[in-house]
Amino acid sequence: MFHASEVFAFARAIEQKGQVFYQAMAASAQDDKVRKLFQRLALEEGQHILDFDQLASKATPYDPPESYPGEYEAYMQALVDSNVFPKDLHPETLIKQITTDIEALNFAIQFEKDALLFFSGLKNLVSVTETAMIDELLRQERRHLCELHSALQNK
Repeated sequence: MFHASEVFAFARAIEQKGQVFYQAMAASAQDDKVRKLFQRLALEEGQHILDFDQLASKATPYDPPESYPGEYEAYMQALVDSNVFPKDLHPETLIKQITTDIEALNFAIQFEKDALLFFSGLKNLVSVTETAMIDELLRQERRHLCELHSALQNK
């Protein structure tokens, strides 16, 4: 049996690390437009944390269709483990390694791509009535990706 609440805890952790990263990158950004973008993204990641808390509170054990037992759990675990913020790497460590706005934007783009992939997998773990919230989170993450890409193109 797969426990969706565990996956929502991973999703929450991803968003928390993203929020810390965006806050730190906003503080060290050289360009004012990049700084403001990172500040806004940090706020939005904070809202996503609250959204995942709400989803987790409604989560019930779910047995998704699988080709073999444990397939979906293994897939979601692989996404978590290969995320841009692996469980053993903290945003504070990355912050020390990222020294330019361009590096920060490139890293943020990868973070948003990883988040999109992971959150897409969440849709199979919630009831039909809750997929609307996941769809909205995905829409916001896609917008984040586009805004970061645009900021990078303008550098």
